[in-house]
Amino acid sequence: MARKRRNHKKSSSKAGLPPGTLVLLGNQREEPVTIELIDYSELETAEIEIIRVEDLQESLQTSTVSWVNIHGIHNTDAIEAIGKVYNIHNLVLEDILNTDHRPKVEPFEDYVFFTMRMMWYNEDNELEHEQISIVFGKPYVLCFQERKGDIFDPIRERIRTDSGLIRKKGSDYLVYRIIDSVVDNYFIIIEKIEERVEDLEDAISADTDEDHMRTIQHMKREIITLKRALLPLREAVSGLEKGVTDLVDPENEKYFRDVYDHLLQISENLETNREVLSGLMDMHVANMSNRMNQVMKVLTVIASLFIPLTFIAGIYGMNFDNMPELHFKYGYFGAWGLMITVFIAMLIFFKKKRWF
Repeated sequence: MARKRRNHKKSSSKAGLPPGTLVLLGNQREEPVTIELIDYSELETAEIEIIRVEDLQESLQTSTVSWVNIHGIHNTDAIEAIGKVYNIHNLVLEDILNTDHRPKVEPFEDYVFFTMRMMWYNEDNELEHEQISIVFGKPYVLCFQERKGDIFDPIRERIRTDSGLIRKKGSDYLVYRIIDSVVDNYFIIIEKIEERVEDLEDAISADTDEDHMRTIQHMKREIITLKRALLPLREAVSGLEKGVTDLVDPENEKYFRDVYDHLLQISENLETNREVLSGLMDMHVANMSNRMNQVMKVLTVIASLFIPLTFIAGIYGMNFDNMPELHFKYGYFGAWGLMITVFIAMLIFFKKKRWF
């Protein structure tokens, strides 16, 4: 299974540039950046595709909640223009453009910056991930994604159909639902990992000749990738749950506490699967050693059987004139009889000793 590498621009490309310089550290894409606005309140909802970034200014003048989905961050000019509309600091925009950023929460006076990783398995059963950056204030939630396509369609449908509490609550509750959707998707990934670990355990227990080491190493790398995303995300969600900002309604802190509990459960499951994989690696190595020992045992028995035969054949193969029994009429058949007798006797002896 070949290891896929993401074609990212390295952080070294920013060396020497002033803080807040907007440089994309991620995959450069060809598709245009698209902006979708979902404006909603308890009484109404509207979905608008934004053509000009300046049109977002109107959403700040309303009392409704505005959910702005930005699909694609490779156009730094567009990201900078959005930052000007919502008065977002350049250091935050810089973090948004760094697609390998550590998940974190960072409160400001008028808004909160939150970043995390969205993960899923593609059609080739490879783990893929992208950064989701969220900036939210009282009337708006900005969601920056690397590309179009996500796991938030159920949230959009709830807004359209007025299901649940989303349209009855503020922007902080929408942020909770977005984070919760990402965390719930981690559970799907964990379930698939557990299924693969169980299948791998059955295959190794069957003591097949297949080499499972590469599969084990690949799955351990996936677990490390998940842990790198989960541990800092747990800290960030804990910050929202403990009220690092006044933009989170104290009434809604319990929802973030629930997400934090889910992250703890996922982390424990990951650690369990990591330990199981380590055990499977030891079992696989032991199986390979046992198979090698079996092969060496057979070869040793065969070699041991032929050692006395080689000795007898060596003695009677010496070219001396005065060797005893050299001119014996039945010497050839006698030598064969002796070798066969020794061979059978050793075979019976090894069998009684259960050496094979």
